[in-house]
Amino acid sequence: MSDFTGKDARDRVLYINVGLFKYGTNDKAHAAAIVLSMTLLAAIICLVFFGTRNGDNAWNERAFNWMSRAFLFVAGVTLGKSSLSHRREDEED
Repeated sequence: MSDFTGKDARDRVLYINVGLFKYGTNDKAHAAAIVLSMTLLAAIICLVFFGTRNGDNAWNERAFNWMSRAFLFVAGVTLGKSSLSHRREDEED
């Protein structure tokens, strides 16, 4: 198993270093799913804080439902992709 959290990781496409949490991957689809899910999560948080200032509560509710479903779908793809890749590595041995 390769370590993609070091300073010099070969073929790494995504590297996240947030204090105690470090993550790196060489899978482009998995990296894209992680970036998209983090973007959706940030948009949901902004909608919760800044959407309440808007007077149209029905629009806020629909937007929140749409974004939360999209986030759950993308997060599911992210987790499913990572578990599938670990399973394939184990089967190759």
